[in-house]
This record gives sequence, structure tokens and C-alpha cells, in this order.
Amino acid sequence: MYRQRSIIEILESKKFTFSAEVFPPRNGKPASIILEKLKALSQMPIDFISVTKGAMGSMRGGTVPIGYMIPDRFKMNALVHFRCRDTNRREVENLLVDHMYFGTRNILAVLGDPLPGEKEKKLVPSTHNRYASDLVKQIADMNRGYYLPLDNDSSEFRQGMKTDFCIGVACYPEPEDLDKELFVMGEKAGAGANFAVTQMVFSADAYSDYVKELRNRKIEMPIIPGVRPVACIDHVKAAEKNFHAKVPQELKKALKNSTAKNADRICLDFTVDLIGGLKKAGAPGVHMFTLNDVNMLADILENI
Repeated sequence: MYRQRSIIEILESKKFTFSAEVFPPRNGKPASIILEKLKALSQMPIDFISVTKGAMGSMRGGTVPIGYMIPDRFKMNALVHFRCRDTNRREVENLLVDHMYFGTRNILAVLGDPLPGEKEKKLVPSTHNRYASDLVKQIADMNRGYYLPLDNDSSEFRQGMKTDFCIGVACYPEPEDLDKELFVMGEKAGAGANFAVTQMVFSADAYSDYVKELRNRKIEMPIIPGVRPVACIDHVKAAEKNFHAKVPQELKKALKNSTAKNADRICLDFTVDLIGGLKKAGAPGVHMFTLNDVNMLADILENI
């Protein structure tokens, strides 16, 4: 089997990395949909592929096997999203053992947002991870060989084999409450996170300012900016509505009255310039949210 590298190994071996995110097909759709896209991605200069975890009710299973197939069939490094909002700590441990057996090296640890219209669940501290930092700690504990005790055991933990997960977390460069975001990132770093991937950013300055704030708090983990390449004004509106992204006015103004053909070129030039700006700002790489659009990704890489 292809020997996967940890994200930290990859970042240490290259001055600037390129990575992309894919998501599983809707349940009931054939696996060939994602396998064809992964085959196309394997022909591109991509350093790792992340695969999202379908949230409860999203009806997108398959994250664990896709995370296995990325290295096994396509000889690429995988970053597997792990959401814990819908599972207690014992279920989390079982799922992490599944990942260990499948050879997963890299985990993106997230709490996960409730679905639109879903009532906020009260997570019980004695049985559930209430925050992403709690999940990070549980994974880091397994890396040290600390497992949950059995039901009839009063011990704090049970000793077992050490796992070897490289732990990533999500972060938010343009939050409503910066102090809260910096506190949360400090908690994740203290729990054992190794790196972070940002929410989509459309400004190299916003990324740079955020990283400076983190460094001022002595949070030194690598911060990989997330980039959402857009192709039209509808993509921009969706980024603003669904992810509260701050899109520059000049891009929106340029797209407002452009033709479809011109919009493609405007967006491509913007994305290429943004990646160049992020590189100059000291970013270790970019992680591209292309929503399974491999042709868009190919165009970006070719122009870079």
C-alpha cells in the first residue's frame, strides 16, 4: 500500500503546497462518480486530498472508504474529515480505530455545525466531546496510547497501542468575535492540534492579519488558507450566504454585468492572483474548495 505522509511532513518538505477538497456522492449514487474525479486529480500536482464527512442527515456516507481509496488506488495523501457532534466518545473511539485499521494518517477534527432547522443538542460532558478541542484531545490521547476505560473500570484511561494521527483543525480568519476565535484556537493547539485549514478567504491581507494575531498568542501551528475558486456571481452569493465569506467589492462589481465567458476569466485571474498573494504573505500552501469541479482545479493549476 502507498505510504501516506502526514500533513506536517508534506509541509516541511515543500515551500508551498497545493491541495483540494472532495466530498462523497449523495447516498444512492454510484462510487464511480468520486472515483473518476480522484483519478483525474491523481494526474495533477496535488500534495493531498481532503474528503469531507457528511453531516447527520446530509445523506453522504463513504468518507472512511474514500479516505482509504485515495492512497490505496490513487497513490495520494488523504486528509479525512472527522465530525463528532452526532457521536459520543465511545463511538468516536470506535470510528477512529476504523480509520487506524484503514491506514488513515491525517484527521481534520471538527465538532460539526447543526443542520439548518435542526435543534441544538445539549452535549453531555461526561459522554460527549462538547468542543472540537475535546475531540483533538481524544485523538491526541490515542496517539499516546490512552483509550477509554471499559464500563466496569474506574480507571482514567486504558493503555493500548499508540495511533499515529496527524491532527488538523478548522479556523476562521474573519470571525464575528476575534478574541473568542483566538481563545478557541489556543484550546485546540493546547489539546494537540498539528495544523489548521482556514474557512474560505478571498483576501491575502485577511489571512495575513489573522496569522499575525495567532502568532501574538504563541499559536505556532501551520495555517493553510482555504480558497474557494468561483466562476460566476452565483458562486460569490453562495459563499457569502452559506459561509459568511467576505468577497471583495471589486470582484463582485466586475462580475455583475459580465458575460459567462468573461466571468470565467475574471474569476480565474482573481484566484490565481489571490494564491500568489497568499504565497507572498507566507502561507505554507493553499487548500482549494472546488466542490468536486476537477476542470476548474486543472485550469487554476495550469495558469499558476
